Amino acid sequence: MSFWQPKSVLQLVVMGFFVAIAPLCLAILYTIQTLGDLSKQSRAVTVRVVAINRQGQALQSDLLDLERRARQYATLNNIELLELFHREQQACLDKLDQLQIALPGREPIVERLQKTVVELDPVSDATLSEQFSDLLALRGQLAEVLHHYVDDQITEHAINADTVKDSLLVMVSLLALATLFLMILFSYWINRPVHAIVSEIKRLGDGDLSRHIDISGPQEIRVLGQELEWLRLRLNEIDQQKLQFIRHISHELKTPLASLREGTDLLADEVPGPLLVRQQEIVGIVQQNGYELQRLIENLLDYNQLPDQGLRPEFIDLPSLGNLLLEYYRISLGNKALRVSSHWQVEHWFADRSKLKTALDNVISNAVNYTPDGEVIYLDCRQEAEFLVIDVANSGNSIPEQEIARLFEPFYQGSTERRGPIKGSGIGLSLARECMLAQGGSLEVVSHPSFAVCFRLICPDLQQT
Repeated sequence: MSFWQPKSVLQLVVMGFFVAIAPLCLAILYTIQTLGDLSKQSRAVTVRVVAINRQGQALQSDLLDLERRARQYATLNNIELLELFHREQQACLDKLDQLQIALPGREPIVERLQKTVVELDPVSDATLSEQFSDLLALRGQLAEVLHHYVDDQITEHAINADTVKDSLLVMVSLLALATLFLMILFSYWINRPVHAIVSEIKRLGDGDLSRHIDISGPQEIRVLGQELEWLRLRLNEIDQQKLQFIRHISHELKTPLASLREGTDLLADEVPGPLLVRQQEIVGIVQQNGYELQRLIENLLDYNQLPDQGLRPEFIDLPSLGNLLLEYYRISLGNKALRVSSHWQVEHWFADRSKLKTALDNVISNAVNYTPDGEVIYLDCRQEAEFLVIDVANSGNSIPEQEIARLFEPFYQGSTERRGPIKGSGIGLSLARECMLAQGGSLEVVSHPSFAVCFRLICPDLQQT
């Protein structure tokens, strides 16, 4: 249907409506015409049958009158009666001729009646009774012939009516199917650009800004498609500006942060001189917050660079990795009097160390920041089938059910109060899940019989994939 494009959806709907009902209108007109023709045939058959019956009854009456006239003449021998007989005889012959014309073909009974009527001779009284006996028999046969003719006409008309009904049913069914096909065709034609728009909007909502948007259909739909293409370009431009801003701000933050961490490390190593116990505690706090800032900045960088990073699998010493990450939070754990219960049932696993470390680090950080003071953080590492399963659970407040679905969205922060020293960026869990998905694994919230919150990391063995 590229030969014509409607200007609006309304125009397309109206056109589709009229095109779709066209076969139904044709079916109605065809039905009316067919019923009219059938009605004409019925009237013609009725007129023909009635005419034949009338002619037969009139002929029967005339033949009786002719017989009566002949017998009157034979009794009275009146010349006027003879003339009247001949006139009635001629009238009977004329009606027989008309009846022969009305009947299909040459009817032998009519011919025999004609011959018998012609041979009637009222003057010869000797043969008159025999002639009328033959005439009586022929009259009975004629009545039977006319009766069969009427039955045949009615039967033939009934057969024709059934044939017309069957053909009408077939025609109406075909036109109804054509209407249904046209309705489906126009429904598809009307809904296709709408579905295309919904699909493109969903793609934009999912962050897919790479494909050009080109929607065909009515003019107003194509204009809407052009507006969506403009929106895609604008979103892509904003996204690029956002990425550039994050790269720049991350770089600008990392430079002074490196100096800050270097200075705190020097103080912690007492290079400038010995520190008092209270001073060492303060330096430790600064070191911990410096690491936390570095982790947040690296999360921003990793979140934007993750789609371009490939996998670098290697054998990982899981207990060492876990202890290293817990060491990063030693001061926070001590300040909040948190207890850590870790169980490393798997010692080595073949995976991407950087991505697994980033994912586990963010989940542990989440547990440290949201666990109330004096409570417990639980780590359990085990193997199930061909997958590594790491549960990171903590006591405290459970996550509201309505927030779980959005928990892994970038920059989303739930209603639960964070107890860490630095406000989170809202991308830690999102980055953790992306790191697991990049390895063919997953990160999800699961229920735990002993703890309010439990995050489960599932990682496949990349050596077997």
